[in-house]
Amino acid sequence: MVKKILVALDGSEYSKKAMEFAISSAKMWGAALYLIHVLEEKSSPQGFEEYVKEQKLPLNYFDEVCKRDNFVGDAEARAKEAGIESVEVICANGDPAEEILRATNEVTADLIVMGSRGLGRFSRLLMGSVSTKVCNHSNSTCVIVR
Repeated sequence: MVKKILVALDGSEYSKKAMEFAISSAKMWGAALYLIHVLEEKSSPQGFEEYVKEQKLPLNYFDEVCKRDNFVGDAEARAKEAGIESVEVICANGDPAEEILRATNEVTADLIVMGSRGLGRFSRLLMGSVSTKVCNHSNSTCVIVR
């Protein structure tokens, strides 16, 4: 039985469809939803950490940026409006496939839901898609939504 669903969001039309599929699945199984958005910044810009300290910004600045992205907040609100009782937003910074796999393990997700294509960089054409990497390396069931 599916108790925890991780859905990857990037703002693309495919991730919106994935979110709708995840909501209907969570309602059917009474599952918790974990919404993950990965910022693809590999490292902070030079001087960024000092700036954060000087300006007294929150140490989890990337989490704050992530949660302010309209599509993440919209997805969270949509899930709650649909009656999903447990909805958690996860923000990560780094390689999307690696961060999705890490989050899957951390929350012990039974199901990963992703869009078939996202808003990623051109390099993915050469390296392969995030969804392919995640599904090939995860022990959880993966659903790719078109």
